[in-house]
Amino acid sequence: MLNEVLILLFLSIISVAVFRRVDVPAVLGYLVVGLLAGNHAFGWIHDSHAIEQIAEIGVVFLLFTIGLEVSIPRLFAMRHIVLRIGAVQVLVSIASTILVAMWLGLTWQAAFAVGGALTMSSTAIVVKLLTEQYELREPHGNISLGVLLFQDLAVVPFLVLIPIFAEPESESLLVPISLALAKGALAFAVIFYAGQYLIRPAVRKVAATRSSELFTLFILFTALIAAWLTSQLGLSLAMGAFLAGMMLAETEYQHHVENEIRPFRDVLMGLFFISVGSQFDWHVFLNEPLAVTVLTCGLIIGKGGAIMIITKLAGFSRGVAIRSGILLGQGSEFGFALLAVAIATGLLARDLSQPIVASIILSMAISPLLIRHNERIACRFAPGYEATLNAHEISIAEACKDLEGHVLLCGFGRTGQNLAQFFKRLSIPYVALETDTDIVTEAREAGETVFYGDASNAEILRLAGIDRARVLVISFTELKPTENIARQARGICGDIPMIVRTLDDRNLERLLELGADEVVPDTVESSMMLARHTLAELGQNPATIDEMLDEARAGHYARIRAYFHSARDIDLSKPDDYHLHSIEVLGSYHGNGRRLDAFKSLERVRVIALRRSGVTSDAPLAEVELRPDDVLVVEGNPEDIQAAEIEIMCGL
Repeated sequence: MLNEVLILLFLSIISVAVFRRVDVPAVLGYLVVGLLAGNHAFGWIHDSHAIEQIAEIGVVFLLFTIGLEVSIPRLFAMRHIVLRIGAVQVLVSIASTILVAMWLGLTWQAAFAVGGALTMSSTAIVVKLLTEQYELREPHGNISLGVLLFQDLAVVPFLVLIPIFAEPESESLLVPISLALAKGALAFAVIFYAGQYLIRPAVRKVAATRSSELFTLFILFTALIAAWLTSQLGLSLAMGAFLAGMMLAETEYQHHVENEIRPFRDVLMGLFFISVGSQFDWHVFLNEPLAVTVLTCGLIIGKGGAIMIITKLAGFSRGVAIRSGILLGQGSEFGFALLAVAIATGLLARDLSQPIVASIILSMAISPLLIRHNERIACRFAPGYEATLNAHEISIAEACKDLEGHVLLCGFGRTGQNLAQFFKRLSIPYVALETDTDIVTEAREAGETVFYGDASNAEILRLAGIDRARVLVISFTELKPTENIARQARGICGDIPMIVRTLDDRNLERLLELGADEVVPDTVESSMMLARHTLAELGQNPATIDEMLDEARAGHYARIRAYFHSARDIDLSKPDDYHLHSIEVLGSYHGNGRRLDAFKSLERVRVIALRRSGVTSDAPLAEVELRPDDVLVVEGNPEDIQAAEIEIMCGL
């Protein structure tokens, strides 16, 4: 078993790295690993049953994280899209798939399982690409999220019904279905009330201990005990995990829970996809090319086309409908999970599932390419849509054509809106660019000069008069869009003063390299404002306080950026030179009795202070000799600090 695990881990590292490099979902990388290691290729997996058992827990955690995303308030806020488009799409997809599958000779029960597998779209692919392309808040992005949300909910009835349909046929399915629904309702009630009166108070108490290990253990226990409960009721493990995720989604720790559970989910889900790939016979591409092609086209064109039509009938423009169909026209990672349930219960024969698995794989491989160009495709097949996109640019051009000496504000969230209040009080003209349509609509109704537009688009910046603006302010917290805007702005107008906001100072040098004149880190500035208020309360002279703050800001916060890090805060993938570390010198150390300038590694760090006999001296001289119980305070990046500590300890 260990040999097999090592082989799978090694192949997974290589495969996932390669697939991510070419921007293809990691799911496909795991499937390729399973395909290579399975009996249809090199046959490296012998104990596949053990791997399948472990992989089943991965499905449990997948459903748990999906449940975390199904928030009741979010469902209510998106109810029109969820019910009008999501529900209709699921019903149409299932009905059409059942009809076609039965025409091809499958039983209606097996056709139902296939319909469920092909109805789902890939949340991982769609959300990832929408986020990267800054389209998450656009109309087609909202529609896609609403449909994906309903598809997540639709998973539950499939998990309940597929095992029932796999049982030998009785005179009526009414009794087993009613019993299963009753069990499901009981499970929901138990988990819901346990969550309200037991789990939610408990999770707050666990979080209050500030123990990461305890919190992780508690979340794992919660997910698995809920899965065990539904299993004891004769339902699937995954259903209980889904309900537990929904319960914890209503707590203030939702995102922390998701971060803690993600490593377990990713590794175990990787094993699940490897197990699917190991059972997949790649010869199906050669033996049944027509079936694979038809099913793949059904997912991309058929399901995508259905979503286009439903979206258009719901009152959206043709261009938005086309883009929504392109986004959701693929299979889903959860399609594999439903097929696995159908095969495990005997509802679907494994050989009949091969073309279906092949079509899901192909659609997930093709979909990212189509999503990348969804706007261009929509403009090609909906000629009037391009004009509506250009309408935003026209409105920006009209409003800014005579504007000069204004502030160009990129991002109109809370920070941007607060900044705009100061501009208005001082009668300073400004133009704001924002991609959240809700913010733009409400702000424009209130009379704010804010426009819908992607500030990383060079043409949008030109239309907003960047060459005539006095200053450019970027208030986004996300690094990637900020970098794109800074790069475009400097390419158009090399001398415009650029002020950039960022959450912390980790990317300060990177933003300065891209042309920012000033970078304002939220965390650093908030600590300085805290110092201002505290010193003022202590009766210090306001002029002295301002002088100290100006000194701290000099050199891009160089004097105050270093601090003592917690081990969990250190990101070795993005090292910086602003870590403080204390090195205590013991009597047995190699450095005892040696001068500071004798250590080569200390040349790569900055010696901040030396503490000896309870007295701290700043910036000690190079000729100072170290003594036992001295504490040396150094500043630098983690690797150089570690090298200095090792040299002081043992001379290496």
